[in-house]
Amino acid sequence: MNRYPNHTKKVLHGNAAAAEAAVVCNAEFIPAYPITPQTTIVEKIANKVADGKTGATFINMDSEHSVFCAAMGASVCGVRIFTATSGQGLFYAHEVLHAIAHSRLPVVACNVGRPSFPWNIWSDQTDSLAQRDTGWIQLYGESAQEVIDSVIQAYRVCEEVNIPGLVVLDAFYQSHTSENVWIPSADLVNQYLPPLKSSELTIDGWFSKAYGGLVPPAQYDKFNHHFWKEMSRVEDLINSTGKQFKTVFGREYGAVEAVNISEKTKQILVTLSSITSTAKGVLGGHKETGLIKIRLFRPFPKKSIFEAIKNIQDDCSFIVIDRNYPGEIEGTLMQEMKRVLYGRKHPVYNVYAGVGGRDVPPDTIEKIIEKFRKKEVARDEVSWIDLE
Repeated sequence: MNRYPNHTKKVLHGNAAAAEAAVVCNAEFIPAYPITPQTTIVEKIANKVADGKTGATFINMDSEHSVFCAAMGASVCGVRIFTATSGQGLFYAHEVLHAIAHSRLPVVACNVGRPSFPWNIWSDQTDSLAQRDTGWIQLYGESAQEVIDSVIQAYRVCEEVNIPGLVVLDAFYQSHTSENVWIPSADLVNQYLPPLKSSELTIDGWFSKAYGGLVPPAQYDKFNHHFWKEMSRVEDLINSTGKQFKTVFGREYGAVEAVNISEKTKQILVTLSSITSTAKGVLGGHKETGLIKIRLFRPFPKKSIFEAIKNIQDDCSFIVIDRNYPGEIEGTLMQEMKRVLYGRKHPVYNVYAGVGGRDVPPDTIEKIIEKFRKKEVARDEVSWIDLE
């Protein structure tokens, strides 16, 4: 019996899953530039275009900056866009990310997370987390299946609020690791994802419009206020469309995922991406330890976190695991969690683990749980785990 009707089961790595998602969502324009470890995403889409499996227009650009400029121009013309990048490519496009977001264009892109310098191509979220203030919605997953499903959901949400979205997958742990994946049929996706509609910003040959002009102070705040109102809807939309996703595809998603959290929980691990899967596998031996997976990072899902922890006691502690070093004392995820938990009595601890792609096996998660269960660390202290 087919577990998911109207799906095709394949063994794919995360990059191939991202390419399948772009095609099944009917992305019409794919500007691309290769960069490890993202390259195979755009390679696979290029192959599908060459084989006639999609009618999308694929253009190989001269740089990532040009990629996102082309994405912006095509999106203004009312075209559904997909692209992908990684690391320095995302950094190079930084100024254009601002322009796409504040032009209110629903571009969807995948980023395969890797660090900056010292130069490295392994798993880390420094590149995408460094873009947290560009105005893009950011979704993080832990599996190839979640890559496909998040791209589909990103188009649904981004095109409703006219804000771009970045779907982030960990380098190699997701991008190059193969697993069973269910690919939904185009008919199924069309039930969930309506055709792209024109917006007030879409170019219309019958009416003259100006783009990119200087905006004086009297109008500038109005632009941002409209942006803010739509961004304020995103967390609820992620949750509501995630429930609708289940009715169509059989899999449910939300802004966060809470595991093993109740009034008896003594400590909660907070994770992003692939470390989550390892942590889940360890929790069975720790009844008093729960987990919160942050799936929606931008906007940060405050309401969903509060809903997940509504029954915990004041002495329940949070252990925030960061796979990124932002040049600060605390990791980026830790900064966001402290902002959310400000004014509450819970102890909050920060652990750097897996930075630059170092493996985080079950033994490391066990060490983290035991270290903080024994209260070997002062409140608010930052720790590094498994350093040699």
